[in-house]
Amino acid sequence: MLIQWILLALIAVTPVRVLDINGEKTEGQFAGVKDSQLLLNVAEDNPKSIPFSELSSLEPITPPNGQGPMMRVTLGSGTIIAAQTVALKNDKVTVEPRRQDTLSVPIEEVRSIRFNAAMPTVDPTWLAKIEEERRGDTLAIRREGDRLDFIEGLVTAISADTVTIEMDGDAIDAPISRLEGIIFGGKQTTASTTDIQIVDVYGSRWYATGIGTSPESGPLVLNLHRALTHRLPLEQIASIRWTGGISMLASLSPASKSHTEYVETKIPKSTLDAWFGPASDGGQDLILYGDSTIEYRIEDGFTTFASGVRRDESVHKATEAVVRVIVDEKKVWEETLRDGTVRGLQIPLSNGRRMRIEVDCGSDGDLGDTIRFLRPRFFR
Repeated sequence: MLIQWILLALIAVTPVRVLDINGEKTEGQFAGVKDSQLLLNVAEDNPKSIPFSELSSLEPITPPNGQGPMMRVTLGSGTIIAAQTVALKNDKVTVEPRRQDTLSVPIEEVRSIRFNAAMPTVDPTWLAKIEEERRGDTLAIRREGDRLDFIEGLVTAISADTVTIEMDGDAIDAPISRLEGIIFGGKQTTASTTDIQIVDVYGSRWYATGIGTSPESGPLVLNLHRALTHRLPLEQIASIRWTGGISMLASLSPASKSHTEYVETKIPKSTLDAWFGPASDGGQDLILYGDSTIEYRIEDGFTTFASGVRRDESVHKATEAVVRVIVDEKKVWEETLRDGTVRGLQIPLSNGRRMRIEVDCGSDGDLGDTIRFLRPRFFR
């Protein structure tokens, strides 16, 4: 298989369209990568070298075609791999993408494996569970009516047909045909330090810290998170973006934020804002109290907003709170929170320019209306 795609790349002509940070477009033939610079044959006697720092995107002039596998493996760095097969043995997860090299990934680098395709009826429950922090591993079992049940334990093996999980000292083989997926334990973080996002024709989304030296015939050598590398054939590239893949809202300066106390007091507003205004927590999460809003500018290229939403763990008694997400003054998501259940959301931004988050305590008071947004982020 490896020899086959190398031969295909050798005979392929790879005309590409490049956009730089100033918005200027250049078309030419991909001529390799060296020392963090893209080599481009613009004309027979006019080779061009463009530093990555000056690049915004690269796309093939003729979009490639391909149909990817259904399974998705998500790494802690944000990389999502469309996988044909997955296996776990000796704390190493072996992931086989379609027509690409197999990856061997330490289990602590894997965030989740989803065996089924995304579905609107299942996604909110699945996404919410992913946002929760947990010590053990979790199996999501698909029930009738697209309902998910969860069991926790320690996943010790994955084969073609089963997932082995230890519970209270007993090993249980769960058939993959009945599972939605696996969510691995440990503190979940979302890396935001990657500079390059590569999307391939099969639906994988690779977040890379760099691209190693690659010849004109390819493949691209992707430097992934924590010294993990992967080789990607040129003819499978759908797009490359150099402007960063993930932006954590907790690390951004908001365009505006506000808080209105439910019961008017004589306490100075500056003091109330310091106590109850929207704020980041731990560099990953956001905390909003009742009747608060926070608004962010959406930079070019970011297409999706994702987060988990729940009552803060400090809340023991609470009234209802309504949480809204508004993009360019259009409400795109709303949920009423009545308990500590986590809601997961993944919202297309639809070329929006500004996004606002609102927490509305309604007419029944602001008791316990302390809302935690788990790793809120924009991604491309």
